[in-house]
Amino acid sequence: MLLESTGPELVCRQFKEVLETQVQDIQFFDVDLFCGNEKIDGFYAMNVPHLMKCIDLENSEFRLMNFDRNNPDYMFYYMKLRRNLFDNNKTDIVRCEEMHRSIVVSEKIKTALFAAGLKGLQFSDSIDMTPKERTIYERI
Repeated sequence: MLLESTGPELVCRQFKEVLETQVQDIQFFDVDLFCGNEKIDGFYAMNVPHLMKCIDLENSEFRLMNFDRNNPDYMFYYMKLRRNLFDNNKTDIVRCEEMHRSIVVSEKIKTALFAAGLKGLQFSDSIDMTPKERTIYERI
């Protein structure tokens, strides 16, 4: 499942605690978060140290934005995750190599986050930026 982020990976205390029970090698750092002059406590920056190819390029629609074979830059119109990403992997959360701002989690992590009663998360198997409406997702 794809966990989308629009900025730095800032997570609340409950999200952090759920991941710490499920994943051993993720890192969290205290942050000073302010809204105007008011300090907002209970948030952490999250570092996901693992990078993995996650996109099924054969079944996705994209435009290559550069000509660097070693470090391609994609603009996706329709993005579909590869199947069975975590079958032979020793971690349950990775940064997507093709979309560096996206974090991909296993079904185990998704289930734990649902069970914790967290709100405001979207888990996607595919994202469609075209009018074809092929996006598949679950929100909590």
